Amino acid sequence: MASLDSRTICALTLSFIALTDIFIFLDIPILRQVFGFALLTFLPGFLIIRILRFGESSLEKTLFLIGLSVSFLLFVPLLMNFAYPPIGIARPLSLAPLVTTFSVILAGLSLAAYKKGLLDLQIYTTGFKELIGKIAAPPVLGAALIVIIGILGGLSMMFYLDSIFSLLLGLSIVLVVVLIIADKISPRFYPLYVVAIAVSLQFGRTLTSPYLIAGSDSVFEVYIATLVKAAGVWNPNFLLSLRGIDDYYAMLSVVLLPNVYSIVLNLGTSWVLKLIYPIIFAFVPLGLYEIFKTQVKFSSKSAFLAVFLFMSFFAFAQAMPIVPRQEIAELFLVLAVLLIMNKYSQASKKAALLIVFIGSLAVSHYATSYIFLFYLGVFFIGSAFITSRTRQKRAESTISVTIAVLAVTIIFGWYLFAGAGATYAWFINIGAHTFNVLSAQLFSLSNDPAVTSGLGGSSVGLSLIQALAHYWQLSIEVFIMAGLAYVILRRKTPKMSPQFLMFSLSSFLLMIVVIVMPALGGAINTWRSFSFALLFLAPLCIFGVQFVVETVFGSLRANRGLIIKLTTIAFIVLLVPYFLFNYSFVAEIAEHPANYAFLPTQNPNGRGVVYNDYHSWSYMGGPTPIETVFASTWLSGSVGKSSVFADWIRSADLVDTGNVSPHSIIDLSYIARHPSSNAYIYLGPANVQQQSVAQTFHGLNEELSLSSVPELAAASRVYDNGLCEVYRTQ
Repeated sequence: MASLDSRTICALTLSFIALTDIFIFLDIPILRQVFGFALLTFLPGFLIIRILRFGESSLEKTLFLIGLSVSFLLFVPLLMNFAYPPIGIARPLSLAPLVTTFSVILAGLSLAAYKKGLLDLQIYTTGFKELIGKIAAPPVLGAALIVIIGILGGLSMMFYLDSIFSLLLGLSIVLVVVLIIADKISPRFYPLYVVAIAVSLQFGRTLTSPYLIAGSDSVFEVYIATLVKAAGVWNPNFLLSLRGIDDYYAMLSVVLLPNVYSIVLNLGTSWVLKLIYPIIFAFVPLGLYEIFKTQVKFSSKSAFLAVFLFMSFFAFAQAMPIVPRQEIAELFLVLAVLLIMNKYSQASKKAALLIVFIGSLAVSHYATSYIFLFYLGVFFIGSAFITSRTRQKRAESTISVTIAVLAVTIIFGWYLFAGAGATYAWFINIGAHTFNVLSAQLFSLSNDPAVTSGLGGSSVGLSLIQALAHYWQLSIEVFIMAGLAYVILRRKTPKMSPQFLMFSLSSFLLMIVVIVMPALGGAINTWRSFSFALLFLAPLCIFGVQFVVETVFGSLRANRGLIIKLTTIAFIVLLVPYFLFNYSFVAEIAEHPANYAFLPTQNPNGRGVVYNDYHSWSYMGGPTPIETVFASTWLSGSVGKSSVFADWIRSADLVDTGNVSPHSIIDLSYIARHPSSNAYIYLGPANVQQQSVAQTFHGLNEELSLSSVPELAAASRVYDNGLCEVYRTQ
């Protein structure tokens, strides 16, 4: 082991900043992107953590490092946005102001740390052969291979319409999980595999198309980010007159963070969401791994399995990439919870970091912020109950009332200030709507298909694969409830901290609320609700499996060794199929064999592709058809000041592929309310092939026949490329 003194580290840091600035201003390809990404994503947090001397384990310090770097990229541009225009810099969100400001601040932090002697590092020195040996170790190569297969999975879908690498990714992940369950991989590599699996699953989805995911929120996030980027400044009082996306303008994860990366790295905003946000989001499961180890008192293997369950839910790989702002917010939620749960001797530093992360959460995503407040409410009530029963000091069992009040003030204060209060109005509308329908819907289980699916609902009318997926989902929930019962009934065993129990109960309550109050569940999106719940319910499933196996076979007087083996088998039987069903591996294998056979074809789309809104030609995703690009581009050049009617999925496609302004697009479901001559009606591939349109009603997705749109029959078809059609009203 050798040490690098503070002077050396400071010199290296300043040299890195200067070299990166050169690459950026000279616009040297690859070097600008690689060095710029490292400077933005790692260096701010590294310097701040060194100055604070905060964090106990290296993994914990890494998590705080990433969180502080992202917070830096949110709040420094925010300060620039307000401070620079008065002194004559009209476009603070442009290359020169951003790079100069970042470089000056980072250089200042480096010098401050150097003067205090806080940059000393202990490093392990090894020979070149030994270093290569560590890098080439089978577990490290295995993790790298998983990421490579994930990238190839997305690219093969984009260029060849083939899902073979996506299927190989699923098998590779399963192999790793089985090896970990069988204790064939050292626990010191588990964090590496958590990040590798997370990144590969995200890239396997985001790289399937050169465009954004059809019908996704990310399309409108890019649109709003582009508006701010073009202006060079963010006006917090600007209000978009666009129903459904007007609240996006208040989120710095939409208006500032992607623009910082885009401007500094010279990378398209869409590619920031495709390449950089998934890497940041990969630290969410890593944060959960640390929480499960320290607060649930899990072994490394059990913590990994709980994290794997969280990543197995379909939302992680398929749905989260469509809401990038929530990916950023979840990072701060996990970091805030990690701070709340852990006890630190440096209380003032803990409070400061907690305020920073709560503030970052507030400006990243409104719904995640509100759910965090819900968690805090249950946390306080539960902590007060535990305190009264155990006579513990409140300071030992909960966060301070001051921090909680500050969290409420920050979250509600921000959304009253930014976006003209649009997100606050959204919150009020949800509350009012929920209250109005509460008496009619309370204890009437939701008829939302997503809720029914999430509960492992009826298998009537489903295929065998779909029915099995339902039953596996139900089994997961049964084990979660068994685990919750185990933890509550056996509180004397040191298996879970009271703090984590409070968050688990909050998650369980959230899941119940979604079931018995469909209005609220639909408003915040059902899959999001289940995804949030799994953040802190996943460990209960692991407890549940252990509890059931030990109870059943213990009553049969099985010895301890046999019970351990049976528990191992139970984990494999439960978790592996659950992942394969949610990842759509089984459905793709059974229902789309042509997608992974490299079959030659004369079809310009790759093969006889059938497009459908909810069951695509491939369950692994796929690129936007070129016909959509041609049609939306033609429409963009022809629409002028006319209105365009399209269903909610195609609206996003028009914005993404044709750069059609959302201001000119009206939901096709409302065409009868907006009669207009010389307006356009756009039909995408799924509309034409399925003769249907998609609509959302009270949070439920459904398809309506084109025959239910009489205005379409009276319109003239003015464009047709065989897959997309455009009509003009008379």
